[in-house]
Amino acid sequence: MLTQILRCLALGALACGLSLVLTPLARWFMRRIGAVDQPDSRRVNKVPIPRGGGLAVVASCFLALGVGLWLWPGVLAASPFFKVLPAFAVSSAILVGVGFVDDRFGVPPILKLGAQIVAAGILCWAGARLTLPAAWGDWAHAAWVYVPLTLAWYIGVVNAFNLIDGLDGLSSGLAIIATIGMVGAAFFVDAAILPAFSFIFIGALLGFLRYNYNPASVFLGDSGSLFVGLTLATIALVSRRSDAFIVSMGVPILCIGVPLIDTCLAILRRTLRAILRRVTPADTLPQDGAHSAAVMTADRDHIHHRFLTLAGGNQRRAVWGLYGLAVGFLAVGFLALALREAKATVFIIGFGAFATVVVRAMTNVELWDAGRLLARPGARCGRRSITVILYLIGDLVCMVGLYVAVLLFHFGCVWPEAWPRLVNVFLAFMVPVALCLVAVRAYTRIWGRSTRKDSFMLIAAVAIGSLFSHLIIAYLVPELATRFRSAHILWAAFLPMPLLLMRLAKPAFLQWLAASENARLRRRSLTDPAIPRVLFYGAGVNLRAYITLFETNVTRNNVALIGILDDNPGLRGRIFRDLPILGPLEILTPERLAQLKPTRIIVTTPAIGPDRLADIQAFCKQHFITLARSSIEESILPL
Repeated sequence: MLTQILRCLALGALACGLSLVLTPLARWFMRRIGAVDQPDSRRVNKVPIPRGGGLAVVASCFLALGVGLWLWPGVLAASPFFKVLPAFAVSSAILVGVGFVDDRFGVPPILKLGAQIVAAGILCWAGARLTLPAAWGDWAHAAWVYVPLTLAWYIGVVNAFNLIDGLDGLSSGLAIIATIGMVGAAFFVDAAILPAFSFIFIGALLGFLRYNYNPASVFLGDSGSLFVGLTLATIALVSRRSDAFIVSMGVPILCIGVPLIDTCLAILRRTLRAILRRVTPADTLPQDGAHSAAVMTADRDHIHHRFLTLAGGNQRRAVWGLYGLAVGFLAVGFLALALREAKATVFIIGFGAFATVVVRAMTNVELWDAGRLLARPGARCGRRSITVILYLIGDLVCMVGLYVAVLLFHFGCVWPEAWPRLVNVFLAFMVPVALCLVAVRAYTRIWGRSTRKDSFMLIAAVAIGSLFSHLIIAYLVPELATRFRSAHILWAAFLPMPLLLMRLAKPAFLQWLAASENARLRRRSLTDPAIPRVLFYGAGVNLRAYITLFETNVTRNNVALIGILDDNPGLRGRIFRDLPILGPLEILTPERLAQLKPTRIIVTTPAIGPDRLADIQAFCKQHFITLARSSIEESILPL
């Protein structure tokens, strides 16, 4: 075993040496033919830099592989990668060829996607497949299941490393970290697995990183990034074991988590902006060019661009920050391997922590674009047909998810052989409830402006529908009603919560986005005098209407809401829609004014006498504060 490991290390060192020699030649060749990245507004390089240096990585890998087959064929034959090596060579040739043409002349995105599908199809046919655990049933190994899963896996990973290749040394460094993680996971699952090609791949990338690290003299280019993504996707599939699905696939997913998340965000961001371009008048969009992008158009909002902004333009600091994030993912994966009994819990905790970080980082980009789309004029109601379809799909997902959760909680498992009966029971549970929801018009109500009555009607519909369902089952199949009575009660008791949360998600999201935007404006207003700092006078209905308008126009506001003044002593210290109620006007001492720095006071209460209004006017005049009034009025229009 030690001899084989030393031979693998020797092949890795050979690949590293070859890459050190071949990368300058690839750099010279690509510059000679004009395959050079010119500086522009999207790219971070300030001088022309040749791309296509990944050709050296490809050549080093296959040359070292050839030497290994000549000197120690047994070492490579023992590797699971050897079984798909011919198909991998053909697929690599396809992607590297398309990538080379793209580096030199440019290739339409649809053609690159077609090449990726062909390459993935070849490897899937050769046996590098993403199959589900055999314990799930015969359908888990059916071609209609594993073929789309495998194609999606290859296309996702290949494009992930293609999109993340935006900073010096980023894509190659992340690929090294991911491959090391997969090698460690393979040893952990089965010590007999010796991923020799992984050592070769790491060595080739290390040699290339010598020239690709900041300040880079050559880039991977599409010819290199497509090959890197294809290699990592293949290593993950051929090294996995069918009896250890979570370990075999969970760790590779964590290893390449940074590029995969960046790809998902890019798809979401570009889709939102494409929709915005179609549904929003051009004169109401920001004139920064960001929202004119189509789904397949590149932008400057990738994770590495955001890390670069956080690092103050320092590429090395940004790259090492992303390296650290990738290593953190790796640590979660190996912790899950070490704690076999709690691996699912560890994965959930790890992904939950990362999701919190990502959502926070997305606030000003993807979530901001989503808020712009939801808050645009007319979006609150939308077309009734689309709204009904979304509610129906959401209700079905909530019902199915809760049904499975209740079965797992109540019975401890879900038996595959009992699926037909369980499906019939679910239909008996669901159909009466759905009919009652239709009867109380749960699909035509505007839930963004819902009242307690609307919520009560939905809860009553679930209760009445569940009662009818149980009576029908008890009449037709008494023994089944007895067996599922407790599960049915739990399902009916908890179902209103996800149904209501799903319907109230949009207004809650807009309120959260408005609070985040107001916090940003408060910080900016301390240094930007163009942003008014507003205090309200009166915590009543008019203020609620004003803040509702603020939430509706969340992406177009330019005022910072800092607090509320009110003469009612019982309200002091309370919170009204995330704004603190400070107290009466008299609390604005010179020290408090210096702290709050208000530039405008808006009177929102109609119940204010002329004397009190005169006091407010005198105070504002003395401290050079603008005074305004906001109210809801009704007037008769002439006919």
